[in-house]
Amino acid sequence: MNISKSTLLALFALSLSTVPAFTQSGARAHHESLTTHLGLGVHHPATSSSQRRSVPDPVALGLATAKVYHFSSVDFPGAAASLVFDTNISTSTTLGDTAFNSSSGFTLHGGLYQLFSVPGSTSNLLTGTNTAGEMVGVYVDFSGNTHGFLDNAGTFTTIDIAGGTTEPTDINDSGEIVGVFIDSSNVSHGFFTLDSGASFTIFDVPGATLTLAAGVNSAGVISGEWSDSVPKQHAFIFSGGVFTSIDFPLATSTNVIGINDSNEVAGFYGDAANVNHGFLYSAGNFTKIDVAGAAATQLTRIKNKGQITGLYTDSLGESHGLIAH
Repeated sequence: MNISKSTLLALFALSLSTVPAFTQSGARAHHESLTTHLGLGVHHPATSSSQRRSVPDPVALGLATAKVYHFSSVDFPGAAASLVFDTNISTSTTLGDTAFNSSSGFTLHGGLYQLFSVPGSTSNLLTGTNTAGEMVGVYVDFSGNTHGFLDNAGTFTTIDIAGGTTEPTDINDSGEIVGVFIDSSNVSHGFFTLDSGASFTIFDVPGATLTLAAGVNSAGVISGEWSDSVPKQHAFIFSGGVFTSIDFPLATSTNVIGINDSNEVAGFYGDAANVNHGFLYSAGNFTKIDVAGAAATQLTRIKNKGQITGLYTDSLGESHGLIAH
């Protein structure tokens, strides 16, 4: 997966310490397993300038194109780190996650930041929203157990698949929810539910050691990530029962999270110098996207009109949320 488990996890900061080995028990392990698997907020060890110069550039080689976006930083006031996971274009509301003494989702609307709370929880994570304003995510209860949730205008529904841990990552305009199910053997699978969690379908990319469903569009096409036995991280699109694997040219790892209604996907890849770059993929074409001057760029969503979200890491190793058009 090309992710160091001793590096700083800048997403939720359930203390912003190094990432422990994944275990089935404990809220921190569940939160950090999701972010580590998705690859978000992980700052790789610095590489030398000579190493960076020696890395083949897929754009220069004609294997990808580059595109310039207008970026805006999204930093929750006083937080150690921030991430933008999604945005609701119809309501101009941005969903993110931030780091204090415990993790908390937040919303940004009209210039006003507000921390998000789930009743009966000690920490939470906001991962996805649809145009109706329904939101999904993950929370930890007072007993330290991790659950998925759906928030519909302040009415919360817990989403749990029996026999493991359920972590929703996205919801489309039809109410289909996708995410990650971690079974009792600590194996991660993709899932989707069409009825707010009353029933579930669990799936895996053939031959994968782990499968993560991360995004879903209005047609029910699912985007996500899978790992092989090497292990190496790949991305996928799942449509009509068929998996299409995605690997950015010359990348050591490829992570995809969001997908829009045109089947464009947003994600990031790791190069041979251990640096993460944002990218878009559409119909076989790759577009590299980096925040100018950043040490790393990671994209989470692409909306129907082309807006993108994610985070970038600055030269000091600090993570900032981003929105761009």
